[in-house]
Amino acid sequence: MSKIVFWSPLHGQGQTSNLHIISLIMSLLHKKKVLMMQTHMSMNNLEGPLLGKNMGTLDTGDACIFQDIGLDAAVMYSRMNMLIGDILESCCITFPNTSLLLLPGTETKNRETFERDISSSICRMISNAEDNVDIVMIDTNSGKDDLSIKLMSSADVIVINLTQRKHILSKFFSEYGEILNKHRNVFFVFGNYDRYSGFNIINCLRKLGKYINRDNSGVIPYCTKYMDAQNDCNILSMVREGLYSSKVVGNYKVRGIIKRIIKPGKNSISETDYFFYQTCRTTMKILNMVNTSGREALIERSRS
Repeated sequence: MSKIVFWSPLHGQGQTSNLHIISLIMSLLHKKKVLMMQTHMSMNNLEGPLLGKNMGTLDTGDACIFQDIGLDAAVMYSRMNMLIGDILESCCITFPNTSLLLLPGTETKNRETFERDISSSICRMISNAEDNVDIVMIDTNSGKDDLSIKLMSSADVIVINLTQRKHILSKFFSEYGEILNKHRNVFFVFGNYDRYSGFNIINCLRKLGKYINRDNSGVIPYCTKYMDAQNDCNILSMVREGLYSSKVVGNYKVRGIIKRIIKPGKNSISETDYFFYQTCRTTMKILNMVNTSGREALIERSRS
């Protein structure tokens, strides 16, 4: 039903890590059927923290893990007008007791072949997949990549992944102003966030208030436990445990997490609790923007 494109001005801004945690919270906490996918040919770690193996770094003995599934298969079925329901899921890796679908990346190693056979049909494939899930989360190439720019033009929300490094912020706002001028549906995420930095979110709002406000921005704090779970390829269990802790009050809603973290007499917040609190808030803001975008699209269609 909705497309969320994750993009960053430079590689290495924590984009895939941000997509992972937001997708898991949408699926586990908000009960959304989420499709995670990527448009990279290399240098991406979408599959690893969930499976322990990446499409781009397989040994011969591991190839069977991704046999006959993934982006290449989904594109093929889309061209045949067959990418519906069970067919889409057959192209993905699923996880017990979740509504999460992982579509592994392409097996194509040749850039020309990828652009001819896969890249040219990805937009159509995503459009077909949208009819079968609540949200498609797309991990795109950074910078001025043609496919990324094309996907952003049709996205319901564009999540721009930034860090608190001054030169990254300067580069983005000086070189990519057209994105801000062209798209209203932009959401800024500061990953590996350090609340004690001089470039904390409050100061960023002050300095960059022309572009960033409380509604279109959020943070994902640095968390040692989350980093270790990524290294151990165990992020699903880590997030499930963090969200469904016995300390959470009620029906595992965000208000329960907030009640656990911020309560009278609690002078300090653990790193992990702060991570989940802020990331849940960021996820809710993105979902609010998705809902707003959907309502605006309905209004536009009714006028035409």
